[in-house]
This record gives sequence, C-alpha cells and structure tokens, in this order.
Amino acid sequence: MKTILKRSLLAAAFAAAPVGSAYAADQLTMQMNWTADSAHLGFAVAQQQGLYEDRDLDVDLVEGRGSSVAAQLVATGQAELGYADAGAALNVASKGAPIKIIATIWKSGQFGIQYLADSGISEPKDLVGKKLAVSPGSAMLPLIPVFLKANEIDESDVEIVTASESAFIGLLTSGQVDAVSQTPENIVVPLAAQGVEAGNMYFYNYGVPIASLSLVAREDKIAERPEVYQRFVEATAEGWKQAMADPEAAVDALMKTFPETEHSRDDLLKAAEYSFASVCPGGSGDVIAVTSDETWAKMYEVMTTAMELPSDKPVTDYYTQEVAPETDVTCP
Repeated sequence: MKTILKRSLLAAAFAAAPVGSAYAADQLTMQMNWTADSAHLGFAVAQQQGLYEDRDLDVDLVEGRGSSVAAQLVATGQAELGYADAGAALNVASKGAPIKIIATIWKSGQFGIQYLADSGISEPKDLVGKKLAVSPGSAMLPLIPVFLKANEIDESDVEIVTASESAFIGLLTSGQVDAVSQTPENIVVPLAAQGVEAGNMYFYNYGVPIASLSLVAREDKIAERPEVYQRFVEATAEGWKQAMADPEAAVDALMKTFPETEHSRDDLLKAAEYSFASVCPGGSGDVIAVTSDETWAKMYEVMTTAMELPSDKPVTDYYTQEVAPETDVTCP
C-alpha cells in the first residue's frame, strides 16, 4: 500500500530518529494467541533465519492464553504486538481499547465444512438434504446461516445437528452426520492419521470472508514508530514465504524456537498445509499479510450482522494499512 500518507509518515519517523539509532536493534515483544503450532511457522522462520535481526529487530515471541488476552495485553502496553483472531481483536477494540490490526496473517480463517471424501459432498449445494453437525456456542454457529444464504441454500434444506466437537469425528465415520463445521486441522488431519480421507470447504471461499489471526498494535505506538512495525511485518511476511517454500525447514525452525511444543513433527507438517492456505487464500501471487479495503468492508458486514460486533464505528477505525511492506511480499 504505497500511499502518499504512508510514505510521509515513515519519512518523518526516519528523520526524527537520533543519529546512530539504525544500528541499535529495536526490541519488540509479540504476545501469541496460544501455544506454538503451525499458525506460528512464519514467525519461527523469521526468527531462526535472522530476518528480524537483518532488519535491526530484537523480537521476543511469547506463547499465549487466547486471542482476547493477547489483544488486551497490547492494549495495556504489556506487549508491543499481539497475534490474535481478528474477531476477538475487534471486539476488544470496540470496547474502547486503543488498538488496531496492522496486518492480517491468516487472511482466511480456517472455519468451514468438513466431510468424508466418499460423502458425495464437494460444494455448498451438496449439503442440501444432508445432516450438518455444529457445536453449540462455537464461533462457527452464527456463520452457518450466512454461509447458506450466500450460497442460495434455504436453512430448512439442511438438518443442523447439535453436538460436541469431541464427537465430530465419530459422528462422521459412523455415518450419523454427513458433515461437520470445524477446521481442517481438527478434522481432516486426525482422520488422515486414521487412514480416512476427508474434504474441506472454507467459508472464506464461499461468500463469507473472515480473516483470522492478525497482528495488533497500540495506535499511539504505531504513530511513534511506524518504521519499526513496518520492518516487523515485512520480515514476518518473508518468513511465511520461506516457510511455504520449505515446510520441513519451517517445522524444524518452529521446534527449535519452541522446543517444548507438544505437537509432533509429523502433525506440524500435516497442519502446515492448512496454515499456508489461510495465509494465501488467493493462491500464488496473493499478497501476504495484506487484506484489501474492499474485503475488509465485506468482513465487517459479516462481523456486525452475524457475530454481534457493534456497528457504531466505521471499519477503518479498526485497522490500518500504513505499515504494510513498501514492496509486496507474495505467495509462492
């Protein structure tokens, strides 16, 4: 996003920097959404390959306890950056927290519909006359009606079955339901480990654009050090690009950065495929970490109608494009 405003902001920041400051690493703490898994591969690669260091950044990646907590820690100044689900971050911001999303890493959430490969389901219209399991209180529940409407399916044409997420795999394999609404990492990957092939369709690709894990920062700190945040976003985007080019090396980097991870190398490799799909929903050439203003407007409509986000502020109050990399980092 090479806007005149952005260039002026960054130029002013560089001009104001004291002589010699370019040689001192800027320290940043990033509060993660949860414990390390495939959602953090790009950060680990950036750390281990020296991409942060090359941009004069000293980055501390701290495992977390949820997206809302990460957003709140940024809001209170306890971390310079948070890695949080976009919906959770906007909910915190809507209550007055002085934070904004500066980059969408998972430009597509992993929420969607999963089904067995031999179910006869491959696109939304195939759900007509089928049983779909959804967990009560889940983030997916309010999105189902939006998804069906976007694909011109009457809600009465799909039988919604309420069930615990822990029962989803058993319900699918026993034929008690035809599909479930969860994430491929929690359904497709474990089924594959059992030798059962399953399919997946993302809400994002079928009329319900919702970004997920995003970078969050305080508004005042963005204004004070825009060039620091820009360097971080750029290095992180490059880390994800390198991770996609060599998934095995990316998993090695994650396990080195977070040696106490409970995930096996094999599981991380399998899950990486879905994390990469969330980073690059548009495929090769998609711009990493940047969601267009047009897509943001569509996401905001979903969030305010289906996810109970207040609509009293314009969506532009919640995000900024001003620290996106000067040169686009694109998906391989």
